[in-house]
Amino acid sequence: MHDKQFLRETLLEGAQAFQAGRMQRRTFLALCGMAGFASANVLAGRAEAAAGEIVMWNWGGQSEQCHTSAIGNAFTAETGMPLKFDTSGPLQGKIKEMVDSGNVTADVCDADLFDAVALGKTGHLEPIDYTVVDKTKTIDGYALEHGISIILYGYAFMYDTEAYPDGAPTSWADFFDTAKFPGTRSLYKWANGSLEAALMADGVAKDALYPIDMDRALAKIKAIKADTIYWGAGSEAQQMIVNGEVSMGMIWQNRGRSIEMETNGRYKMVMNQALAMPGAYIVPKGNPGGPAVMKFIATAQSVPAQLDLFACLGMTPTNPEAIAALAEADQPYSITSAANMPGIALNDPTWWGENTDMAVNAFLEAIS
Repeated sequence: MHDKQFLRETLLEGAQAFQAGRMQRRTFLALCGMAGFASANVLAGRAEAAAGEIVMWNWGGQSEQCHTSAIGNAFTAETGMPLKFDTSGPLQGKIKEMVDSGNVTADVCDADLFDAVALGKTGHLEPIDYTVVDKTKTIDGYALEHGISIILYGYAFMYDTEAYPDGAPTSWADFFDTAKFPGTRSLYKWANGSLEAALMADGVAKDALYPIDMDRALAKIKAIKADTIYWGAGSEAQQMIVNGEVSMGMIWQNRGRSIEMETNGRYKMVMNQALAMPGAYIVPKGNPGGPAVMKFIATAQSVPAQLDLFACLGMTPTNPEAIAALAEADQPYSITSAANMPGIALNDPTWWGENTDMAVNAFLEAIS
């Protein structure tokens, strides 16, 4: 009895220290775990007092600043809960490890929608509460049980205008045509986007890419292997282009605008047949913030939040109202703009959620 009272007093003191900013959230949750209490049971059976904040797990950099200004400030003003960050990167394996350990320290992960498919099936995610989050504020098919797309990023390609003065490449077929358009290319080395680009280059319609014909895609990729170098980070892809290492390069769409400006228009981005990838918010099972995270996701769906994220990060809105509100000058760089939407291909998160390991391993073997 005395031990239980001591533990309760210790946890209460820890909660007070946490709320006063004298103890980190991770430390407080670890204290709960060592005491044998789930954080959701601390302080009158709710996690709000134990949490008092929403922690987003993402990749850091400019994203931290942009999510704070676009979403966090409005969310905090409405709820009183600050937005904080874990910037170590929410890989699927790390999310599983965190949930399986019972020491869940993140409330929402800035991930891919295919992560929602894979981790939802293994029981590592909370379902999205669609009484709070609005399914209609994203693209059809991108509001899933365990995740919803808030923004889109995409794979497009850029080319050197000085390398092709007699005619510019306009499609993935041109990108893969090293006879008509000679020069070194760059592709993303983790398969996403590269497989779909290869299939479109080989004549597959953009709405018939899935299930991916791996043999066909890899054969096309191998055909230009001698003329291809591979990148693993967006900054690396950008440097390959601006440093002149490649005459054509696959690029994350949100970097294309800055590259065009940085090179005074020497490099141009081709949005025809760009692959739209649904970035998503997913919620780890047992997140300390509890239901409040759904309000955070709903805030991220608002038109101002989506437009601010686009202005800050170049990530394309998924809310149709935000898409319609894009400035005319921004539309060429938005995957979902009226001008670009007819020509883009939409990623299938279910196929990737079920086949990521197979596809990535086969791709890496093909390019090694």
